[in-house]
Amino acid sequence: MTQKSKPMPSAKTEPSRWKLSSGFVPIYVPILFLIPALLLLLSFRYIPAVSAIFHSFTYWNIPEPSEFIGLQNYRALFDDPIFIKSLGNILKYMVGRTALVLVMAFVGAELVYNLTSDRWRNIWRMVFTIPMVIPITVNLLVWQQVYAGRQGMLNEFLTGIGAMARPYPWLGRPDTALPALIFIGFPAVAGFGFLIILAALQNLSSEVNDAALIDGCSRLRRVFAIDLPAIRGPLALILILSLNQGMQEFAPMLVMTQGGPINTTMSPAYYLYIQGFTYGKHGYASAIGAVLMLMTLMLSMFILRMRYRKAYDVEV
Repeated sequence: MTQKSKPMPSAKTEPSRWKLSSGFVPIYVPILFLIPALLLLLSFRYIPAVSAIFHSFTYWNIPEPSEFIGLQNYRALFDDPIFIKSLGNILKYMVGRTALVLVMAFVGAELVYNLTSDRWRNIWRMVFTIPMVIPITVNLLVWQQVYAGRQGMLNEFLTGIGAMARPYPWLGRPDTALPALIFIGFPAVAGFGFLIILAALQNLSSEVNDAALIDGCSRLRRVFAIDLPAIRGPLALILILSLNQGMQEFAPMLVMTQGGPINTTMSPAYYLYIQGFTYGKHGYASAIGAVLMLMTLMLSMFILRMRYRKAYDVEV
């Protein structure tokens, strides 16, 4: 008498599980671990953004209740000469700062990448990484002393070598205040961009570099013919992050210039802070934030579109 084989359990009747090295885990367990992060993201990112967009259409001066007024905040915003001037200031700052950071980070990463000694490569990587742990406020206060009109380090150096006859108020003159903010941290090698570019360069195939050297390609030509095209993705990421940070820049204006002199260093983010926390015009400040968010989004989409246009290194 033959023994009937026991029927295999149907996949539909078993609860959904993920197979891990230690056994089977129900599919809802990873979701439970993601819930706290999702709640924090909703509480401090998405809900404030939606609230700002809503209140940008209201007259809201805390502690008064908000009142819906439609597009009046936006009409007043684009008739505000200070806000229009702040847009021009931040565009100049954003372009200048991004170009400085991107170029100097790439140069620093290329120099470290081309070192033949692993020991010295690690030392210079550490040297360019340590400044990232210094608080931004400390860095700004140091550079405020560098630009100081009396006994400032820059003035003392320039007068010492005979380049200037008298001290110059770098942060107190309209023609030099914004360029001075752009050059904070010069040469701007140390930073997140340097680490991204260096990691991208180290991931390049050594066989391609060896073949280029055998064919007689110089190191300078290899930079433009091989390195730059191969790291287009990381460069696009740094460009987006730098432009977004420049568009929303706030700390240098607050700590060093307070938007002066004559609003030549006023930024939209600092103007938002003044309207919201100094004058209590939270509806007007929300309109500034909504415009900044829209400009940042459009800028990021434009850069991504240009990066992936006719791209050969990714599939889109």
